Amino acid sequence: MSVSSGKVTVGTAATEIPVTSNMPWTLEVKNDDNTDAVYVGGAAVTTATGLRLSKEERVELPMGPLDRLYAVSTKAGHSVSYVAVRKAV
Repeated sequence: MSVSSGKVTVGTAATEIPVTSNMPWTLEVKNDDNTDAVYVGGAAVTTATGLRLSKEERVELPMGPLDRLYAVSTKAGHSVSYVAVRKAV
């Protein structure tokens, strides 16, 4: 098992959470902002189509090989943290 973590700054355009894997893996994403929601989804995610994470909310998502996740906000400078757990073969 391999674990990595980081933070990404999200704005009003979809921003990739910069982690992926060639094997099945799990991604936990947390909205670090204490006032506004962030939205997660595919490359075309918007604030109207994404999964809403309220202030300081987190979600754990099972991911397939080479899956990618994106986030978007209604404002610039929105902080999102993540932890990726890659399963061993």
